[in-house]
Amino acid sequence: RWAARAAFATSRATAGGHVCVSLGALAQRYEEPVDDVRAALAASGVVAFGMLARGDERPLIVDRHDHLYLSRYFDYERRLADALVAQAGVSAPGDALSPDRLRDSLARYFGPATGEVDWQRVAAIVALTGRVTIVSGGPGTGKTTTVVGVLACLLDAHPGLRIALAAPTGKAAQRMQEALHARAGDLPPELAARLPDTSYTLHRLLGGGGAAGFRHHRDNPLPYDLIVVDEASMIDVALAAHLLDALAPGARLVLLGDKDQLAAVEAGAVFAELSARPTFTAAARKRIADALGIDEAAFVAALPVPDGEAAVAVAARAPAPAPAPLSASAARKPSARRNVDARQASLFDDGPQEEAVSPAASSSPEPANLDNAFAAADPAWIEADDLAWLDAIELAPLDPSAPAVAPIDATRADDIAAAPPAPAPLADCVVWLERNYRFGLDSPIGRLSLAIRRGDVQGALDALPADDAAAASFHDDAGETLAASTVERLARRFGAYLDALRAALSEPEPDPLPLFDALNRFRILCATRTGSRGAEHVNALVASHLRHAARVPLAVGAHWFTGRPIMVTRNDYALGLFNGDIGIALPDAHGVLRVWFRRADGTARA
Repeated sequence: RWAARAAFATSRATAGGHVCVSLGALAQRYEEPVDDVRAALAASGVVAFGMLARGDERPLIVDRHDHLYLSRYFDYERRLADALVAQAGVSAPGDALSPDRLRDSLARYFGPATGEVDWQRVAAIVALTGRVTIVSGGPGTGKTTTVVGVLACLLDAHPGLRIALAAPTGKAAQRMQEALHARAGDLPPELAARLPDTSYTLHRLLGGGGAAGFRHHRDNPLPYDLIVVDEASMIDVALAAHLLDALAPGARLVLLGDKDQLAAVEAGAVFAELSARPTFTAAARKRIADALGIDEAAFVAALPVPDGEAAVAVAARAPAPAPAPLSASAARKPSARRNVDARQASLFDDGPQEEAVSPAASSSPEPANLDNAFAAADPAWIEADDLAWLDAIELAPLDPSAPAVAPIDATRADDIAAAPPAPAPLADCVVWLERNYRFGLDSPIGRLSLAIRRGDVQGALDALPADDAAAASFHDDAGETLAASTVERLARRFGAYLDALRAALSEPEPDPLPLFDALNRFRILCATRTGSRGAEHVNALVASHLRHAARVPLAVGAHWFTGRPIMVTRNDYALGLFNGDIGIALPDAHGVLRVWFRRADGTARA
């Protein structure tokens, strides 16, 4: 019975995006002592415990922190942790740039030194001197500008560098290529010519992923010296493990994403965990400060403060206050990071060691464990109906030839707990980009974004006045269907697009490029796909307004008309079109209505 309950709980947890579930949560749901649950699982023969999980073919695994896994997710996390430890622990290459050349390279591709902490430059320094670089920043913080500068610095130092660009989805890969191409003109022609001319989804990069698995793996690594992955917050733990497995020995990895973005659809918020704690060793602090032309103390003072932690003065070393309590939503999302053995005790913290310093004091407590919060949350994630169904399940008798499985013995557990924490391999790897180049933090959009990140509902509403002229506004339309005035307000925002459409149609051969620019100025986002407020219905309402306002001369049937925007919903590699690509219907030179798409190089094709 307990094996069935455990299997159900872990399956349900992974379906909800969690890589594991706390054994305490399972015990709480069934109102049983944790020790009794642990003993029952050990007796079932289908659960492996602690260090004995290695090499033991069991469908369920409980690690030494009482986290209950499906075995494949335990394996994904262990492989990912092992690969990160190995990759990030590689010393800087023998051909690393000298301090003078490092400063010259930064000045050439990022401009003259400003005497301040420029985190884009810091990201370049990290990429030039290490093997793993993790850059987190929200929209408008300059991630694309940063990666162009990083690529330029690396290509300047290593002209033969083999580079691959990748992203979790086809649309994200295409946008990455477009953004890179748009900024390539800022580079010397000889460097711009060496930039990659294509980008891949991670599945294409790794080679398949069907029943036979990926073509590239540990025994057949990827043939690249540098892999840059954009939108890394969309990567789940399984895909991350496969990617790290496939890195060639000594290859560099650059992950770009937003730690505050929604996590991957599948289980495991990998990027948020990897980018959670930017820390730098003493050697890195000195190297970065020298390259920036600032004092080391100024660099340390500028280090970003992880959520729930207090900044610390280097000299004072005052204990930091305990982390802020987790929100209810955060409490329901277990951490993707798990401590599976002493060597991997922490990817982020150096414990009592003095070598690495973060903006939190060395004596600060461990980060809040999301699993503990999850265990203490409302246990209703297993419904009452499920209990009766589970109780009716009877497992087949245990194979008597199977080896006995018992929890790790107390002596061994004490030895592991007493082992000194391993050096943090992700020290000198994580950089946060916090300056926004699109809007100031005191602007309406800036205040709104900060309130959303804090989970401050009232603050978000206060940042949204009911004023169409404001950069961000709020209009309450609580009816079952959208009011006509709301639809009219939405349609009016496409005025620039209608003007561009009329201008294009006045030419013998309409140019679609200005239409793409105008269309990209405004988008309507709906919370659902169907229903009176869903994307399908709202699209139809607005399209009807646009068609009437444009008075277009060419239409095909009830839905297709000149100027109609469309979105691709399925990848088509033969056509080079991907889910999320936007097209515009326009007549060609013969007056035939065709759909035009923008290429990565800025031109258009039909």
